[in-house]
Amino acid sequence: MLAAILALAAGCGGGSHPRATTRAAAAAPKCRLSAKQRRVIRRAKRMIVRMHRLEQPLKTVHEQGPLKLELLLNRFLLSIGVLPVDERALLIRKAKSAVGLCRDCFDALEALEPATQTRLGESPCKPGF
Repeated sequence: MLAAILALAAGCGGGSHPRATTRAAAAAPKCRLSAKQRRVIRRAKRMIVRMHRLEQPLKTVHEQGPLKLELLLNRFLLSIGVLPVDERALLIRKAKSAVGLCRDCFDALEALEPATQTRLGESPCKPGF
């Protein structure tokens, strides 16, 4: 009995394990942002704060939000088109939390979220919709 246990213990861990290559283990490359893109991100974050303020008077979910909120959302969506996919997706997720009570606003953001672009192999640093 003791011999069988020792034989099993000797067989465990004796083999070599394939190691992950450094390329596979490395994180996804960070995109280098231009000065214009950094300005767009700062402006978009300020727009998200304004969208949240414009949504505050709403107490329940409405099909349409206030006109100022919808116009600001349109400007937001047009401005973030120059950003890489990852940055755009992050801003869209933040904006969705700011306009949760406006169904049209939320649906517009949901429709333009670039989740499928990265899954289909597009470069995460490619700008535009």
